[in-house]
Amino acid sequence: MNIDIYTFALVLGIIASIQLLIFLIEYNIHKTYNGPGWWILWCATAILGYIFMQTRQIPAIEKISILCQNTLLILSSSFLYIGLMRFLGRRERLKALIIISITYFLLLCYFIYFEDNIRIRTYLIWLTSALIAFISAYDLHLYKTKALELSANICILTFVVHGLFSASKVAFLLSGGEILTFTTQSFLNISSYFNLLFVSIFWTFAMIMMINQKLMWEKEKAKDYFEAIFNTSPDAILITNLDNSRITTVNDNFIEISGYKTEELLGKTTLELNFWVNPEERLVFSKQIAMHGYCLDFETVFQLKDHQKIIGLLSSKVVKLEDKSYLINIVKDITSQKRGEQEILDKNLQLQTLNSEKDKFFSIIAHDLRNPISTFLGLTEIIAEDLSQLTKNETDQVAQKMKDSARNLYGLLENLLEWSMINQGLSRFYPYQFALYPEIFECIMNYSNTALKKNITIINSVSADEMVYSDQNMLRSLIRNLLSNALKFTPEGGTISISSKTTPDKYTLISIKDSGIGMNENIKNSLFKIGFSTSRTGTAGELSSGLGLLLCKEFVSKHKGEIWVESKEGEGSTFFVKLPLL
Repeated sequence: MNIDIYTFALVLGIIASIQLLIFLIEYNIHKTYNGPGWWILWCATAILGYIFMQTRQIPAIEKISILCQNTLLILSSSFLYIGLMRFLGRRERLKALIIISITYFLLLCYFIYFEDNIRIRTYLIWLTSALIAFISAYDLHLYKTKALELSANICILTFVVHGLFSASKVAFLLSGGEILTFTTQSFLNISSYFNLLFVSIFWTFAMIMMINQKLMWEKEKAKDYFEAIFNTSPDAILITNLDNSRITTVNDNFIEISGYKTEELLGKTTLELNFWVNPEERLVFSKQIAMHGYCLDFETVFQLKDHQKIIGLLSSKVVKLEDKSYLINIVKDITSQKRGEQEILDKNLQLQTLNSEKDKFFSIIAHDLRNPISTFLGLTEIIAEDLSQLTKNETDQVAQKMKDSARNLYGLLENLLEWSMINQGLSRFYPYQFALYPEIFECIMNYSNTALKKNITIINSVSADEMVYSDQNMLRSLIRNLLSNALKFTPEGGTISISSKTTPDKYTLISIKDSGIGMNENIKNSLFKIGFSTSRTGTAGELSSGLGLLLCKEFVSKHKGEIWVESKEGEGSTFFVKLPLL
């Protein structure tokens, strides 16, 4: 059967044109990929080569056609190799290609125009073709990736087959095989065209597969990348179906925060899981999504599986995935942040209140200091101006009043100093366990003269073995202030009783009860508060600022104890101090 060689060339040209169309489409779709552009050049140069193969029928341009045909076909193999390397992200052996191509072209020109030798031209053509094929196969094997392994192996196999076929033709000629003309319809010539036909088809198939494999790999990589970001996000993320609001995907942080397992969440709605503490807020959120397709920084309260509540900042957006609409929801847990902000607000408010109370307190102290200082100043003026006119009895009275005024002023200043040191953290606090009775006894003895003047009986009912855990200096100041107050507001002939006991919850309870004038509810409720004036005149005209009780409150707070008073106007008062034993 006779087969026209030019028909083969035409068929190869048509197939190359189809391949060109395919790679033009691929290039248009995947412009970001390196490689398809070079494959377009591969097909285009092959088509031109087959066109020049047809023009060899014209005697006038036969030599030019031979040169162009063989040069373009070899060049097309180089473009195919370059495209594969670029697709794999590698650099081709450009220097080697340039040397091979220039050497090939010069020799081909010489044996066409200067020494017309078809045998050497045939050696040259098939040897160059085999060399480029083996270089392509080797580099493809060297640089192929796991993701493209199958398509790369098909390409490698095709290059090897093509290279072996080309090398076998060289070997055949070297062994003395007959050199046939281009148009000779022999098995050797026909097999060459079948080789070109099949390898070009396999290359095209492998490269299309290579593009698809790369797409799949990139898709898997993007999926893995998305999942990594999705699951390592510090925020809780859930994706719901926009049509029915059912949960389709959740990240690890959402599971950790919510307390639910994945299987408990998928397919459920947030309403079924009672996530929304305030359903009205969900309606507001849903309206924003319906109107704008997104909602940013929507602050609301969510309920977790264990019924604990968190404050969340919800940001959501409608997206389309595979022709379906989903709602991506990102929840940032701001519970700690909101608590911190609230604590700061509370602290600021507390600080403002304290500053306001202290301002009032210092105003009261300034007022209370003025009276004893004015009294003392008046007495010194009497002595300075009228001493010579005073009788001995009057001089004694003035001296006694100066003494009482100075003592009162000293006590007030001492309390003020102690209160200031405690509030500044300068006061030394060293609690330990010791007997209570001697401390009470010593305080009573310090005020025995005052009690004697007013004919007040002080009863120490504290047991000799009663123990207390306290800072000794603070306890003494505490008892002194309470006893001094009791003496001021108890009339002549009254009684003061001091007692103590150990409570079942391991506290020492000290009480100081007097039969004095007592106090109304307003005074009682303001006793231990800064900024409220509770100063009253004692039953014998003694001055009082109320600072001593504030100091007592500070001392007791330092011990993590309690202090309170029970009193009725005209029926006396009982002050209680409760201190932990250890």
